[in-house]
Amino acid sequence: MKERIQFLFIYFGFWVVYFLAARVLFLSYHIDQTKLLSLETLAGVFWHGIRMDMSMAGYLCLLPFLWIAFSNFIKKSIFENTLFSYTLILVFIITLIVVVDLEVYSVWDYRLDATPLNYLKTPKEAFVSVQSSPVVRLLISYILLIIVAGFIVYRIIAKHLSTWKHINNWPFPLIVFILAISLIIPIRGGFGIAPMNQSTVYFSNSNFANISAVNASWNFFDSLVNQSYEKVNPYTYLPKEDIDKAMKTLYANDSPEKNILVSSPSKPNVLVIIWESFTKKVVDLKHKGLEVTPFFNKLKNEGIFFTNAYASGDRTDKGIVAVLSGYPAQPTHSIIKIPEKAHKLPILSKDFNAQGYRTEFYYGGETEFANIKSYLLTADFQRIVDMNDFPEEMQTTKWGVHDQETFQKFIDDHSRENKGKFFSTLLTLSSHEPFDVPLDTARFEGQDELDLFMNSLYYTDRSLEQFITQAKQQYWWNNTVVVILGDHGHRLPETGKKEDNFRIPILFTGGAVKSRSKINDVVSQIDVSKSLLKQLNFNDKNYIWSKSLFKEENSNWAYFAFNNGFGFVEPNKTLVFDNIGKKYIDTLGTIGNKELRLGKALQQKTFQDFVDK
Repeated sequence: MKERIQFLFIYFGFWVVYFLAARVLFLSYHIDQTKLLSLETLAGVFWHGIRMDMSMAGYLCLLPFLWIAFSNFIKKSIFENTLFSYTLILVFIITLIVVVDLEVYSVWDYRLDATPLNYLKTPKEAFVSVQSSPVVRLLISYILLIIVAGFIVYRIIAKHLSTWKHINNWPFPLIVFILAISLIIPIRGGFGIAPMNQSTVYFSNSNFANISAVNASWNFFDSLVNQSYEKVNPYTYLPKEDIDKAMKTLYANDSPEKNILVSSPSKPNVLVIIWESFTKKVVDLKHKGLEVTPFFNKLKNEGIFFTNAYASGDRTDKGIVAVLSGYPAQPTHSIIKIPEKAHKLPILSKDFNAQGYRTEFYYGGETEFANIKSYLLTADFQRIVDMNDFPEEMQTTKWGVHDQETFQKFIDDHSRENKGKFFSTLLTLSSHEPFDVPLDTARFEGQDELDLFMNSLYYTDRSLEQFITQAKQQYWWNNTVVVILGDHGHRLPETGKKEDNFRIPILFTGGAVKSRSKINDVVSQIDVSKSLLKQLNFNDKNYIWSKSLFKEENSNWAYFAFNNGFGFVEPNKTLVFDNIGKKYIDTLGTIGNKELRLGKALQQKTFQDFVDK
């Protein structure tokens, strides 16, 4: 039994070493970019990339492990031939992916995914596309890799399997079965909350280093299996001329811009606080006779509060992109999960970098979750603080570090000497399921979901109060704009209206904001980006989906998307539409063909932009 258990580890190790060798080949093939990496970064490529290598090795080993578990009950020659054939076929397929990936990155600047398969529908065009590639060199590389890998596979299987003897040890199948099940650990990338994705191996500000850490075959099969993005827009409701007309109607606003900032010889700092699940439904709400967000209810009177704002989507990964890139959420996809698309988005951090600002992102959880880290690194944030920057004893929530600790770290980092202007984003997490906030902060008795959710919001509200109180004592407060808004809404507390689940508060406050007002116009989360750039007189031309919140006459509409559906809101009018059933889910006010066409136009146009990226 010992030699069979040993073989399992050798087989798994073969694939890990194979993928390490493939990474060496990739770096060698792109030696001009590899030479620009420091030795530390180069080591990081292998250190971080091996997690994805082990994940892919886990997938490839699953069937052989189970096959070996029943090796005692199968004729030896059949067993050996089956295992050898399976492995050799995989070597042919994986090696082909590795070699094609070398040139795909050279041409398209991203790792191989399922996209090239579309060219097989048009063989002539496919042939033309590869004519300029070094086909002979790639073919030779493929043949050599096959010969070397095939020889190693033969030696591993032939050498180890030939000495196996029949065993009567009945626990053996059970032991191997347990080992097979344990492959879920490397497949998921460890014991963390976030399953394996591209962000797991992203670690550097160098895009090439991050891309090099990605396992080509894992990336390809992930794209193939999960259909990472659509190739054709399924939401083609209207002809192009109607779409163009609708866009002109929606974005035609030439009214003057109001100045909301206090006059200052220097541009203000900006802090964007994105509050997990901060639904507008809890603002000024009393639950069991007590206010849920008592501090925010007061704070909203110390700035410009938008009472009728909507999130663009229903998940954090969509909310981050909506706020920082002014990019609308998609009905069935999340652009942040597709690095080759996400890196084409505009993002505020780059604009503020260009103006000499220090750019930072604070989050108490895993930035690898939902591929957030790859988006942030591509966005050139100069500093990313996540749960790994906190001592282990602070990581007391399932998601990482509680909001109070994250807020305090921001204060600690910004209480020292003046390091110049900053643009910072702070993403909270304590009000995310399972709402496991510290017990001593409980405000509402009860253990049902609503009580727990309300407690979590109250906890973050209290943490925010402590933060703002300290921030007002800092040297930077009087010259800082603080934007507080939800990343998305929440279904709780239930109202029976789907559109209410997308309502969020948006507040502009801070010492640099001179105005005090409530604005009841219909606005969107995606409007924050252009609004900030307009107020600071920065170039905002790339934020084509965003509108300024501070026009003398607001455009007064919002659009949001959810799983295969969308909502469109105007003053006293709301429609929520289901794409699958082609029918309304909810309506408010008098909804006619005009409102439906505007909503459909936005969905069709924004998704086409997503497809084209």
